[in-house]
Amino acid sequence: IDRLLQQYVDQDKIAGAVALVLRDGKPVYERAVGWSDREAKRKMTTDTIFRIASQTKSITSAAILALIEEGKIGINEPVGNFISSFKKTTVAVKDESGTTRILDANRPITIAQLLTHTAGISYGREVTISALYEAKGLGPAAGNGWYTADKDEPFCETMERLGTLPFVAQPGETYVYGYNTDILGCVVEKASGIPLDEFIQTRITGPLGLKHTRFYVPAAERERMAAVYTAGPDGKIVRAAEGSRGQGSYVDGPRKSFAGGAGLTSTAHDYARFLEMMRNGGVLEGKRVLGPR
Repeated sequence: IDRLLQQYVDQDKIAGAVALVLRDGKPVYERAVGWSDREAKRKMTTDTIFRIASQTKSITSAAILALIEEGKIGINEPVGNFISSFKKTTVAVKDESGTTRILDANRPITIAQLLTHTAGISYGREVTISALYEAKGLGPAAGNGWYTADKDEPFCETMERLGTLPFVAQPGETYVYGYNTDILGCVVEKASGIPLDEFIQTRITGPLGLKHTRFYVPAAERERMAAVYTAGPDGKIVRAAEGSRGQGSYVDGPRKSFAGGAGLTSTAHDYARFLEMMRNGGVLEGKRVLGPR
């Protein structure tokens, strides 16, 4: 594993990485290779903080399941019971002539459909809807659709606006990856009565001791964050630009937009503890987050 990871760094496929393997809850392999910030010559360490992007989805989904266990959310409940714009949704389809038509959805979108990405909701990149999404500050116009740490708007307001836009498939008919778990983050806020970041800290990261799993990073920990890199035209990494599509605003952002689909930062150690809780049927070191079912 050491040789493979170092090879990726030497070939400029990645700037650096942290690898962690647990067996029966105990670390049997833990290593940091390469750079957390290549330009600043800052080496990767095992406690480097990463944007965990869509790994946020599993933590938000755990929050939803906790509220389902409490009876505050029904697994097959319509999302419109929590977000008014989702009471009646629409779908964009192309007819035989290639013209895009906006149709009414044939059934309400449910919590279960959002959890399984079968609500017909994408990230707004399709040609049939991209211009509509851009006009509302969503889709590619919003950090490729998923990074919103730079937004000076409470996230539920963003999701209310999303509900007014057409989706790309009828609810419950096909798998479409997109804003589903972001919407669930707003449902957590509506059902619990507290902001998503507070609910996750109180019910998941706090009890599990995940001290470095947060939507925004304190200024004092700025240099612990890994820089973001992307693939250049030759396949080798280049430093991503500043802004929501690149480095993000996880230190200096307005701290108002808690994106349940892609907003968290964390460390390998923290995220491994979350996964170990799941492997153990919802409990870790005596702290129960979810029931075994």
